[in-house]
Amino acid sequence: MHIAPERGRELAEEVFGAEKWALLPSESEANFYAIPQDKAIYLSYAGLASLWCVAHAAFHIADIASRDQRAAKQPGQTEIDIGAKLAARRISDYLAYATVLFRADRDWPIELPPPEINPSFDTAGGRVNNVFFGALSWILLHEIAHVHHGDQKLIPVHLLVRQEYRADDFATRWILDEAGNGLHREFRVLMVVAALTWLFLQEKVVGIGSDHPAAILRFREAATLFQMGDRSVGLENAGYILKAVLDPTTPAPQFDTPKQLFEWVSRRLEALFPVS
Repeated sequence: MHIAPERGRELAEEVFGAEKWALLPSESEANFYAIPQDKAIYLSYAGLASLWCVAHAAFHIADIASRDQRAAKQPGQTEIDIGAKLAARRISDYLAYATVLFRADRDWPIELPPPEINPSFDTAGGRVNNVFFGALSWILLHEIAHVHHGDQKLIPVHLLVRQEYRADDFATRWILDEAGNGLHREFRVLMVVAALTWLFLQEKVVGIGSDHPAAILRFREAATLFQMGDRSVGLENAGYILKAVLDPTTPAPQFDTPKQLFEWVSRRLEALFPVS
């Protein structure tokens, strides 16, 4: 409801309708799935923890990189290095735990500070949680689409893949179609990218399932709907997040605009996640 509040009534009346839907816990590895015939969506605790860790990383990467990019540079400085600041926030440890959860649920590491439950929005913890709920909204809307469309499991693989594309398209369009062209759209694009970053990490750990498209193909489809300008801060921060999480060691050239950065990172993802 909150990711696209202008469509809240439509979601309640035209999608959910009068029938009761169920949001249920799953004890599995990091995963989210729907049982359309039961009007049920399952969220694993491992999936929620894994996604929160990615949101934690995404917020801090974007915050640090965008601040450093805008800070005064030393004479001759042509790039920024945020590695030390990310290390101080233990971003790699959070991402390592996120990836472990794709294999099986695990207790929260005692050495890692856990999520804050009710932080003020204007704190780092509050903004991390906001990213978490934004990314989770896209994932939930994807699963809602499966139920809404009455998708099936016992059908040929190519039709299962088609259902996944349709669910992605539903989620992305639901979030963006009436977002306008201001900061709301910038934020929502970033939330879609945060969710897709989680999907890329999942694929790195467990591979590509035969009933789902490759993450890079899902990314391509979503990105065609972003429709952002050259100076988009959403694309800028999306580029920082994707680069730092999925391709941290490749030197990046200089860019004149945030859109150029995002397009370069997109090409790097094509090389890192090739599909036949």
